[in-house]
Formats: sequence, C-alpha cells, structure tokens
Amino acid sequence: MNLQQCATRFASVMLATSLTYAAEITGIVRDPNDAPLPYALIQATNAAGALHRTLSTNTGEYKLSGLPAGSYDVSISLTFLTPFRSPVTLTETPLHLDAKLNYGGTLGTPGEGHEYSLAAVRRVAPKGRTPKLPSGKPDLSGVWTWPLTLDPGTPEWLPAAAPDGSLAPSTYCLTHSLDWSNPYFKFIHSAKLLVMLLEDDTPNYRQIFLDGRKHPADPFPTWWGHSIGRWEGDTLVVDRVGFTEKSWLDNAGHRHSENLHIVDRYRRPDLGHLEIETTYEDARSLRRPWTVKKLSILSTDQEVQEYACPENNLDPAHMGK
Repeated sequence: MNLQQCATRFASVMLATSLTYAAEITGIVRDPNDAPLPYALIQATNAAGALHRTLSTNTGEYKLSGLPAGSYDVSISLTFLTPFRSPVTLTETPLHLDAKLNYGGTLGTPGEGHEYSLAAVRRVAPKGRTPKLPSGKPDLSGVWTWPLTLDPGTPEWLPAAAPDGSLAPSTYCLTHSLDWSNPYFKFIHSAKLLVMLLEDDTPNYRQIFLDGRKHPADPFPTWWGHSIGRWEGDTLVVDRVGFTEKSWLDNAGHRHSENLHIVDRYRRPDLGHLEIETTYEDARSLRRPWTVKKLSILSTDQEVQEYACPENNLDPAHMGK
C-alpha cells in the first residue's frame, strides 16, 4: 500500500449526494523549510459537523473532492508540528489552499531540532511480502518510524477528563501521554512475547504477553499498563489495563481513571507498513470509546537510540514560564 493509496483509503466524504457540490479543495503542504511534506492530515469540517479527510502525498499535494458548498474549518496537521487552520467558504469554483506547518512546542535542550522526526516522516517504505513467524502469523519485528495519524477519531470528553493546567509528566522525565508517538520504536517478536522498545520515553519498553495468560485480578497501576495479546486472523489484538492515574491520556492533558481500557490492533499488510488502530475506553473520561488509526513505516537502516531523560533535562525551567 503506497502513500497515494493510503490517502484514497482514508479520505472520507459523509454527506448526501443531493446537495450542491463544490468541485474540490487542493493544495500543497510544506514543512518549516518549505520542502513538500507527506502524510499531513487534512480535514475540512462544515457547520453541520460533517467531516472530510485525506492525506498529503509524497509531493505534499492533497485533494478533497465532492464537498457541499458552504463554510468550512480546514485544519492541516502532523504530529510534532504546529497545526494550520483556516476558515473557508466553498462555492462550485475549486479552491486552492496551500499550508506551511512550523515547528511548535518547547525544546528542552538548546540547539535541539525536529529534523530527525522529519526524516522519519519522509522515509519510503520498502516493498515486499509480510514476513512470517514459524506459526505462519505475521512477524511484527523491525524498527518502525513515528506512527503517522491517518484518522484521529473524535473523542467526546467528560468533565472529569478536563486538563488541570499542570505540566506534562514527561517534563519531569516521566512517561509521555498514552497516545504519544516516538520517532522510532522497535518490535522484537517471538511466539510468546512481543517486546516494544521506545526511543523517546521513560520507561522505554513494553512487554506484550502472547502466551495465553490473563490480566492480573488486581493489576498494580503502571505507566504503560499490563498487556496481553491474541490473534484475530492476521491482526494482533493487544488488550491493556492497569494504568496509573498520573499519566495523561493525550498531549492536551486529558485525564483518565485507573479503569482505563486500551485495545491496540496491529496489522502488517506487507513488508514496509504497520497499521495501528487504538481504542480508548474509560467511563470517567470518555462518553464513548475513542478510536485512532495510525500508520508506521519500516526502517531498515535505523536503530532505536539510548534515551536518558534526566541527563541535562532543561524542560521544567523552560516550560514552567
């Protein structure tokens, strides 16, 4: 599955065809250095809440077709860059809307940049068949790039989930939010255990047990939770429970309870792509389950790097201002 196929697959038009349609919105998305930016998520939402979505291609181009005429809020985003937003009014005349995404957030170390993450985004997936375990199931092993958001879903937050204004746990070298994506992560896959090594987090590993065990009756709350996996066809379904309430659910600071339940679904359709679908359930923080879909690219010439957050950690002083 190439990038253009991804864009086509995840493009969504959800209004009746009896309405008056504008031809399309087209444009080019560029990074802070004015280079074309692939995998940017383009979303157009009208006053009725109808959502239209696509991805930018390797050349940074995008196209949204078949939109009803009217007013829209257009957003263009990529995980670690500042989103672009623009109100537009569509008629039957095609609209061209370019966007430039800039660096955002506070960098903890002077001189630190985002080039490393941008290189991960631009990685071209190697071609080939899905590798297999001796059991015949897909082998998820490999170093994978920053998971790129294909469909962010629409979380419906309850009042208890509201951010309280505190600094992110990662500021103090604790774990990033539960929906955080690392520039690279590594899967080491065996019949009874899947180990996930994370490049930019503390703790920087997860164990997913595939040996048929159950969750503990009363799991000790941890940052990543307790994970067990099972196969549904060629999809590995990972069930996670037992989360500490100290962690954030997302980068915006939404909170969750210890009853948070997360289900990850991993599918490797070919050699170079890993599809990841994650569903969050928590009766205290979410009105209904929230599902996010992402895509990661295999890196054949990269390894996860050592990460020692307390070493020269300048985040608290910078972010506290």
